Amino acid sequence: MQLDGKVVVVSGAASGIGASVVKLAAKYGASTVGLDIDDEGGQAAIAQNGGTYQHCDVSNTESWATLADRLRSSHGGIDYLHLNAGIQSAPPQAPLADYRFGSMQIDRYKKMMGVNVDGVVLGLHHLLPLMRTGGSIVVTGSLAGVTPYDIDPLYSMSKHAITGLVRSLKSELSEQGLRINAICPGAIDTGIIPNDQRGGDFQFMTADHVADEVLHLFQTTESGATWLKIKESKPVYIMHPPGRKRD
Repeated sequence: MQLDGKVVVVSGAASGIGASVVKLAAKYGASTVGLDIDDEGGQAAIAQNGGTYQHCDVSNTESWATLADRLRSSHGGIDYLHLNAGIQSAPPQAPLADYRFGSMQIDRYKKMMGVNVDGVVLGLHHLLPLMRTGGSIVVTGSLAGVTPYDIDPLYSMSKHAITGLVRSLKSELSEQGLRINAICPGAIDTGIIPNDQRGGDFQFMTADHVADEVLHLFQTTESGATWLKIKESKPVYIMHPPGRKRD
C-alpha cells in the first residue's frame, strides 16, 4: 500500500484505533493529521510517528470549523478521512450496572451522543468540502451498531445511528466522487471497554489489526457498506442491510 503524498485525517488519534491508524498511515508515506482533546496523548502519538496534531472537540461545531480553516491553509485538501472518536455511556471504571438504560445519567448520555454521533455528522459537514475527488471516508462503527449490545444499550443506539448514516450517504457522496464505509469491529482492547467486562477467557482484538483494515477500506471501491471485523484471524466482510440489492 502506498500513501505517498496523501493527506489522512484521523479523529480520536491519541489512543486505540486512531493512534494505530496514524502510525500505519505514516508508515506508508501519508501526511497525517491526528485530532483529539487529549493534547498530551495526541501530541505523543503524532510525535512518535510523524505528522501534525490538532486539538479538536468533535462534539463542537466551532472546533470543527476552526480545524477546517487550518487544514485548508496547511494541506489544501484531504484524501482520506477516518472519523473514529467514540466513547461508551459510562467511564470504564464504572460498574456494569451504570451502563444499563435504567441507570442513565443525562450528562453522560449527552456527552456520548456528542462524541459518537455529532462527532461524525459535524466532521462530515465541515470536512466534506475539503475532500478531494476520489477520496474515501471510514467511520468507526461497532458490532454493537448492527447487533444488540445488552451491556450498553445507549452506546449500541449511537452506533446504529452511524451505520444508518453511512449506508444512506452512498448515493449522495458518489455524486461528489467520494466513498464512505463503516468498520464495525467486535471487542477491541481500547480504553473505552468497561473494566468489569475484561478478564476470563475472552479474547480482545488489538487496535493494530483494525487499523490495517481501515487503510484497506480507504482504497476499496465499495461504498455505503458496513464491514464487520469479528476476529483477528478472519478478514472483514460486509453485512448487507435487509432489502438492499447487492451491486
